[in-house]
Amino acid sequence: MDPQPFPVDRRRYPAFLRHTHWLTAFLVLLAYLTIYARDWLERGTPERMLVGQLHVLAGLLILLLTVPRILMRLQQVPPPILPPMPVAQRLAAGLAHGVLFIFLAVQPMLGLCIQMVSGKGISFPLTSLKIPGLSHPDPELAKAFARLHEAVGELALYVLAAHLLAALWHWRIRQDDALQRML
Repeated sequence: MDPQPFPVDRRRYPAFLRHTHWLTAFLVLLAYLTIYARDWLERGTPERMLVGQLHVLAGLLILLLTVPRILMRLQQVPPPILPPMPVAQRLAAGLAHGVLFIFLAVQPMLGLCIQMVSGKGISFPLTSLKIPGLSHPDPELAKAFARLHEAVGELALYVLAAHLLAALWHWRIRQDDALQRML
């Protein structure tokens, strides 16, 4: 199936993509804040458990928002940036967005693997709801997933910073409408 362009009169992304973009940005920030805040809290305290659960919940929501975003982006061509960017910049932007979407899908899946393989399962904050983990946990595999999850998370900070700087560059330096398409 060939990607379909957004309607010609549209200068912005559809509302669904704009809203899920900003909600995802908030959830990514929440995921980073909660994982760093967890280190400041004493092990075994209810506060630390809550922050850990919020981290997992943020990851789950990121994954749930990312899948339809990817599907929609694959079906439709984004609105053009005016004035048009040179080909090399368009290719770099496409690559960067691809890397961001891969991160947004893979990172939560790695987190789910940690929870399930460790046997902990997934607890939902402020509820008694829980998806049980594996009945035969594999601590070594869970640790391997955790190391990968942490490494991808650290690498993603650089990709996210580049994305933010690129948006600012488009807005303040290049003065095109790249940022306005997402507002």
